[in-house]
Amino acid sequence: MILVSLAFAGGYGVPVDGYPSDAERALVLWTNAARVAPLDFTGDYKSGGCSLDDFSSDEKTAKDPLYIDLALTEAARYHSDDMRTNGCFQHESCDGTDTWTRIGRFYKDSAGAMGENIAYGSTDARYMVMSMWMCSHSGHRANIMSGDFNEMGGGVSKDYMTQDFASGELREGNPPVRVAAEYEGDVLADWGAGEAPASLELWVDGQSTVMQLEYGEAARGIYVAPIEADACAPWSVTWTTRDGESGAFPETGSFLADGCDEEYGASAKSGGGTGGDDGGESDGPEVDAGSGVIAVDDVNVVCGTVNAASMAAVAAGLLAARRRRPCA
Repeated sequence: MILVSLAFAGGYGVPVDGYPSDAERALVLWTNAARVAPLDFTGDYKSGGCSLDDFSSDEKTAKDPLYIDLALTEAARYHSDDMRTNGCFQHESCDGTDTWTRIGRFYKDSAGAMGENIAYGSTDARYMVMSMWMCSHSGHRANIMSGDFNEMGGGVSKDYMTQDFASGELREGNPPVRVAAEYEGDVLADWGAGEAPASLELWVDGQSTVMQLEYGEAARGIYVAPIEADACAPWSVTWTTRDGESGAFPETGSFLADGCDEEYGASAKSGGGTGGDDGGESDGPEVDAGSGVIAVDDVNVVCGTVNAASMAAVAAGLLAARRRRPCA
C-alpha cells in the first residue's frame, strides 16, 4: 500500500479511493450512536454480558458524534488488513511497528489525544460496537465515550475491525451530520448541532422521506428512515439547521443502495468506489478483557511520540490503547 494521506476532495462524506467503505461508515455510525445515546442500548449490552451498572458516570453521559477523518480511516483499514492477512491480533503492526508510529504514517495531527480499539469475529458493526467494545472493561468503552476525541477512522477488513480515535484539526468544517449508513433496510444518520434540525431527509432515487429520531435527543441523536430501493439506487441525506444552513451527506454525489457492486456515484446514477467487505473467516467473536487502558507517564512522553516500552505489556485479545494528552 502507498502511504498517502487522503482528504475529502469532493466534499465531506465523499469517499476517496474507496475510503471509507460502506462497512466503515456503518462502524462510525454505530460508534456515534453509542456516544450520543449510551443509555439506549441496554438490550445490546445484555447480549454482550454487561449492563449500565458497569459504566462510569462519564460513560453514561452523552457526547457529540465524531467526524470522519480519512487519514485515520486509512490507518485503521491498513491495520485491519494487516491483522487479517498476516495473522496477528495486536495493536502493533504484525511486523512489530509501534501503534502510534503506524498511525503517524497516515495521520499528521500528532499533538492530540489518541486511542485505538480492535476486534474480530463479526461483520456486524452494531454488534462489535455495542455488545463487544461497549461491554469491555479494558478501556474500549472509555475510548468510545471519551470527550477528548472529535474524529475517528473506522477500518474494516472482512470480520476484523479497527477504530482509531483522535483529537485533531477538523479540516472539512463541522457539518451537523457526521455520517450516514445503511443498516438492515434502513438508513441511519447522526446529528449534532446543539439544537434539533429544521429538516433532515433521506433522498432515494429522487424521492424524499423525513428522517425520524430513533436514539438520543433531537439536538444530538440518531435519525432513521426506511430505504426501499433496488440495488444501486442512489441515496443521500440532506439537512437544514434552524439557522438556515443546509447541506448533504455525502456533500456531492450519492451512495448506491445495498447489493450494488459499487458503493458511490459521483452523479445520480453512476460513479466509482470499491466493493464492500464480505463474510468472516474466524470461529467467532474474540472477546478478551486485555490489559486495560495504556497509561503513559508524563516522564516517558516526548511531544508527538510515545515511549514504545510502555506498550510492551499489551496482551492479545480484544484490546484498547490510549495515548497521552497534548503536550503543554
